[in-house]
Amino acid sequence: MDYPIEIILAMVIVGQVCISVPILLSRVTTHAMNVPLALFLLASGILALNSTISLLLPTYYALYTAVAFPALFLLCPSLWFYVQGLTADTPWQLNKGQLKHYALIAPAVLISVMILFLPKDIHMAIFIHDKDIIEPFVTTLLIGILIMMLLWLMQCIYTLLKIVRRLNQYRKKLKDVFSNHDKKELNWMNWLLFITVSAWLCAAVTVFSSNLFNHALFNSNTEIVLSLLLIWCITHFGLQQKPALASLAEGATSDITHTDENPPNDHHCPTKKYQRSALDQTQSVRIASKINSAMEQDKLYLDPNLSLQALSKHLNISPNYISQTLNERLSVNFFDFVNQWRIEAAKPKILANNSTVLDIALEVGFNARSSFYKAFKQTTGQTPSEYRKG
Repeated sequence: MDYPIEIILAMVIVGQVCISVPILLSRVTTHAMNVPLALFLLASGILALNSTISLLLPTYYALYTAVAFPALFLLCPSLWFYVQGLTADTPWQLNKGQLKHYALIAPAVLISVMILFLPKDIHMAIFIHDKDIIEPFVTTLLIGILIMMLLWLMQCIYTLLKIVRRLNQYRKKLKDVFSNHDKKELNWMNWLLFITVSAWLCAAVTVFSSNLFNHALFNSNTEIVLSLLLIWCITHFGLQQKPALASLAEGATSDITHTDENPPNDHHCPTKKYQRSALDQTQSVRIASKINSAMEQDKLYLDPNLSLQALSKHLNISPNYISQTLNERLSVNFFDFVNQWRIEAAKPKILANNSTVLDIALEVGFNARSSFYKAFKQTTGQTPSEYRKG
C-alpha cells in the first residue's frame, strides 16, 4: 500500500540530486566548498534509495549495498568541510592533509568487496530477510560491519559537536565585521543539523532494533521522508548560501594607505585577533574619536551594508586597529556599536510617531523589523511601542 508513495519520494530525491550536484560542481572554481557539499548530497541520495532498490531491483541490491556502505562514510567529513568552508575567514580549499577525515572509507570499501563476494541467496538472507547465517566468512563480515557502524556513530557525534562549536564561533565573528548579519547567521544550518541527526538516528535505530528485536521501530517511509527533507534543505539553502567572511576577505584590497594608525605589517583580515598588535593607548584614543566622528558627522550607520572593511576604508585605518579599539577601549563589538547609533537615531522618530516602526527601522540602517526590535530591546530595555508610550 505504501510502496507507490515511497517510490515517488525516491524519484523526487533522485531528481533533486541529479539537478543539484552538476550545478554545485560547476561552481567549484568560485567556491571549492561546493565539492564536499556535492559529495554529501550524492551520498545522502544514494543512502535514501535503500528500501526502493530492495523492492524494485532486488537483483541489483547486492551491488547497491556495496556502493551504499562506503557512501555512509562520506557524510560526516563532507558536511564538516562544507560548514568549514562556509564559515572560513578566507576562501576555503581542500588540501591533502584534510583527506585523513575520509580515512574510514578505506575499510568500508574492503567490506564492500566482501559483500560482493557473498552468494546471492546468502546476501538476500542477511540484508533483506534478516536471517542468521552461521559461516566464518559471514560472521567476519557482520562483525566488520558492526565495528564500522560503531565507528561511524562516534564520528557523527564528534562531527556534530565540532560543527556546533564552529557555528557559534562564526556567529561571534560576524558581530566584529558586519553591522547587519541577516542571512549570514546560517540559522538554516540548525534545521539541517536537526534533520540530519533525526535521519541518522532513525536509520541506526531501525538497523539495531530489527536485529535485536526482529522488528523495526520506524518503517521505511519515515526514513525516506527524513531523507527528502534533508536533501531539500541542502539543495534549497546550499545553492544560495555564500561564505560571508571569505567574501569580505576577497573584497579587501590594499587601497588603505599607510599611516601611523595603519602600519604596513598589519594584517587586513578583519576576523583575526590582535596578535602582536602595535596599537598603543594614544593611537587607540585617537581612533575612537575618529570612529565616533564618522558616525556623528558622516552618519555611516545609515548604510545597512556598513562593514568593518568599509569603515576602515572610510577612515584610512586598519580594520584590526578599529576592531581592537572597539573591543578594548569602547568595550563593544562592531555590530553593537553601529546599532547603538542607529537606535539613538530612531528614538526621536519613534517619539514623533509619524512613521511606522518598519519605516523607522529602514531609515536608520536596519534591514529587517525583527533585527530592529531585538537591538532596540537590548539597548533600551523596552520595545519600540513601550518606548513610544513613555
